[in-house]
Amino acid sequence: MLLAAVLTVVAVWLAEVAGVADVADGGGSTTRQPTAPVVHGRPSPAVRALAVLRHWDRRRAAAWASGDPSALTRLYLPGSQTEVRDRLDLGRWADRGLRVTGLRQQIRSLHVVARTLDLLVVVVTDRTVGGVATGASRRTAVPASGWARHRITLRRSDDGWRVGEVRVQPAR
Repeated sequence: MLLAAVLTVVAVWLAEVAGVADVADGGGSTTRQPTAPVVHGRPSPAVRALAVLRHWDRRRAAAWASGDPSALTRLYLPGSQTEVRDRLDLGRWADRGLRVTGLRQQIRSLHVVARTLDLLVVVVTDRTVGGVATGASRRTAVPASGWARHRITLRRSDDGWRVGEVRVQPAR
C-alpha cells in the first residue's frame, strides 16, 4: 500500500515536472489536461514518452546554443531529412554570426502511437519558444513558432534516443 502511494506521488510529480499535466495553451497560460500519470504503479506511456522528448529537446537546445552541427547530427538517425533541415537552419544563424540559446518546446498535447524498447512514435502539438539570438554586439529574441502538429519517430541507440523524422500532421 505504501509503495503504491509513493509510486503515485512520484508519477504525479514527474507529470508536473515533465509538463504533461499542465501544458501551455495558445496564450501562454496553462490549462489542466486530462492525463493518466500512473498505469499499474508506473508512469503512463505518455509521461515516459514526454520524458524522452524533453531530454532530447534539451540536448538539441545545447547543440544549438554551442553552434555545434556535429552535436546536432548525433541526435538524428543517419539519412534523416529532419536532421538536414535542422543543420541548415543552424548554419543560417551561424552564417550571420549568431548563436541561438534558450530554445525549448512547449507541448500542448501528446499521443503515443507506438512504443517498444527501441522505437517511440508520438504525435505532438507543440511550438518552439524562448530562443535568443546573440552575436558580437546584439541580442534579439527569436519569435516563437506557431503551434503545429507533428509525428515524431525516435529510435533508441547506444547513446540515447535519436530522431528519424518529424513530419507535419494535418490539424484535427
